[in-house]
Amino acid sequence: DIGGVRTRYYEDGVGEPLILFHGGHFGSWYSLDCWSLNLVDLAKHFHVYAVDKLGQGHTGNPKSDAGYTFEALFEHALGFVETMGISGGHFLGHSRGALLVANFAIERPDLVKTLVIVDSNTLAPDSPMLPTRRFYTSLPIPPGPPTREGVRVEPEAQSYSNAHITDDFIARMLEVAQLSKNEEAKARIEVLDATVWTPSLNRKRQEILRKIDEEGIPVSTLVIWGANDLSSPLPLAYTLFERIAVKTRQAGMHVLNGAGHYSFREQP
Repeated sequence: DIGGVRTRYYEDGVGEPLILFHGGHFGSWYSLDCWSLNLVDLAKHFHVYAVDKLGQGHTGNPKSDAGYTFEALFEHALGFVETMGISGGHFLGHSRGALLVANFAIERPDLVKTLVIVDSNTLAPDSPMLPTRRFYTSLPIPPGPPTREGVRVEPEAQSYSNAHITDDFIARMLEVAQLSKNEEAKARIEVLDATVWTPSLNRKRQEILRKIDEEGIPVSTLVIWGANDLSSPLPLAYTLFERIAVKTRQAGMHVLNGAGHYSFREQP
């Protein structure tokens, strides 16, 4: 229970805490299940936590329309970290989850030991040549109730190789897609996207990039990117890293060849 919201999480392993935040937004089909190819091996080295973000996966939805903001999303994530008693953790975020963990590092560096940013168009500076939503709006997802074929469209389009798109992964995505609470969140975000959710997301991105330019990131930071990412093309990674590296004392970047947006699944 995080602020009255029933929250699903995964926990395994011993050692320093490693907290994983997946991508997507309210009502999308992303969940902690995206880490299924990584969790067992990571738990050999870390005390691993993976959490379904607010309004995603099997975690409950915001209590009101005012909760469909980045601020509410961060408050829920922070509540999870505090409830679990995590401090000095390694925070890793994929895609839109990267903006979330970057905000942890900027606002609560007392909780963060290192920061890992993975394939994030959301955190990278906007580019008129690489519009954020062009990839997603062009996906041929069939209308009507979710199906196995429908939920496969996005991960297949995102991938260099489809080998990581296992039957189990698709089954878990479909399970999330068919939840009534997911349908509710999807319906609300369609109404609130342009007026509530996206403005809050853009404000936070600009705020974080400004602080990176002024002060850098106060913890060691690693950027990981798939060389073949179509929704977050590699030039965005270089632009983001260049801004981070100017004033961040310890910063590195690793590009994974033969990997798309789900680089951590294609090259686990």
